[in-house]
Amino acid sequence: MTYDKKGLNLFSWSGLIDTNILLGDLFRVPNLNSGQMEPLISALTREEEEMFKNMMRRLHTIFQYARERDVRVMVDAEQTYFQPAISRLTLEMMKKYNQRKAIVFNTYQCYLKETFNNLSLDLEQAYRQNFYFGAKLERARAEELGYEDPINPSFDATTDMYHQCLEESLRRIK
Repeated sequence: MTYDKKGLNLFSWSGLIDTNILLGDLFRVPNLNSGQMEPLISALTREEEEMFKNMMRRLHTIFQYARERDVRVMVDAEQTYFQPAISRLTLEMMKKYNQRKAIVFNTYQCYLKETFNNLSLDLEQAYRQNFYFGAKLERARAEELGYEDPINPSFDATTDMYHQCLEESLRRIK
């Protein structure tokens, strides 16, 4: 993070979405002993770098097409261990594609402990860097399109759902 008169800012990782930059060259941090900048990621093979570039090319194709067609793209990652990386990529894509309106939307899973902090930081970055923020809101979409709300109506109903799923899994294991 960096600091300015407005407060803390995330490092600009706009190079993250540039398909000509290697991840090993982008993510560099100072070595505390030598003071020299060193790669944060050094374990990626040439093939893994190419896979990342291919993914980024595909994302750009999708978001460019969405912008041309004036539709929205909602990004989601169900695996919590992927979510920080997906969220950061999505925020960088918002910065690029959400200049005139929200095209790229991120998903905020409110059952995760860090969601409020992540949402607050992302909203602040959108405000400071002057791009439209997009967030997936299933309830509003369900109401707008007239289908049943897919979200549990209350905290208690969500808790009951977790218990039902746990009990069914354990019953089947037994």
